[in-house]
Amino acid sequence: MGLLIVLVLVLVLAAGGTLAYRAAYGSWWRTPERLGYCGRTYLRERADFTRAEVSRNASAAALPGSSPYPLVDVATVPPVVGRPLLAAVTPQAERQRLQLPCAMVVYLKTGSDAYTAYGLSGGP
Repeated sequence: MGLLIVLVLVLVLAAGGTLAYRAAYGSWWRTPERLGYCGRTYLRERADFTRAEVSRNASAAALPGSSPYPLVDVATVPPVVGRPLLAAVTPQAERQRLQLPCAMVVYLKTGSDAYTAYGLSGGP
């Protein structure tokens, strides 16, 4: 009887985790369709960037007259056991002064040197 209870609990937890993943990321255990970061939603745009391309894109996206913000790990998707999420984060003072989001694009690491880009949904 005890083994049956444990089995049922494992199944309930697995089902709950699967439904939570679907609700959070819009997919069933695949590369997410959407990500939440810094209170905003980012939608999947393009896959298969290399780290060098991600760095170039982040540098090109800097505001005119300012130096590019460094790419940093900002989260793990899914939390704790997932893959790194990178962003060139706009400093807090500049975000408040110019009414900007934390980042316009975030990049999810999907392979040894592969990243998927997610663009900000809804604009700044």
